[in-house]
Amino acid sequence: MKLLKYCPDWISIVAFYTALHFIEALLKKKHNLDFAHHEERHSFISANIPEIFSAYYRLYDLGFNSRYMSINDAPSCEEADSAVRYELAEVEEFVMSRI
Repeated sequence: MKLLKYCPDWISIVAFYTALHFIEALLKKKHNLDFAHHEERHSFISANIPEIFSAYYRLYDLGFNSRYMSINDAPSCEEADSAVRYELAEVEEFVMSRI
C-alpha cells in the first residue's frame, strides 16, 4: 500500500520544509548558525554535514520543482512517497540523534 496517493507536489513541499526545520534546529543548537538563503545552507551542510546532504538536497529539489517548475516537473506519487519514507526519515533520524 502506498503511504501517499494524492497531491505529491504539496507532499514534497511539506517534506522539504519539515527537513528544513530539522536542519535549522541542528544548525542553531550545534553551530549557532542561521542562514537567510538556501544556497548558504546547502554549502554549509555539504561541507560540514555530508552524511545527510544528499537526502536533504533531494527533498529541496523535489520541493523546488513542485513550487517553481511546470506541472511536468512535479514529482510523481512514487517520488513523494519515497522522499517521505527515506530522505525525510533519514534527516529526522540524523538530527534527532544529535540534538
